Amino acid sequence: MARVRLILEDHNGIQTEQTFALAGDLDTLDGIDEAVEAFRLQALPQVEKSLLEAAQERAIPEKKRRHGA
Repeated sequence: MARVRLILEDHNGIQTEQTFALAGDLDTLDGIDEAVEAFRLQALPQVEKSLLEAAQERAIPEKKRRHGA
């Protein structure tokens, strides 16, 4: 079974790693296409969530500084 390892590194060099298995028949073009599509549907929402959480963590202290809280 093949796996895809995604490493997300922020501007401070802190890395978050996620591994996703490519399931299915990887011996045919159709099987590879299906496996990659399934990976995309599984992985990209998780990557987007990580990016949004990091942006939110940076935005909250910035907002508090601007509003004197």
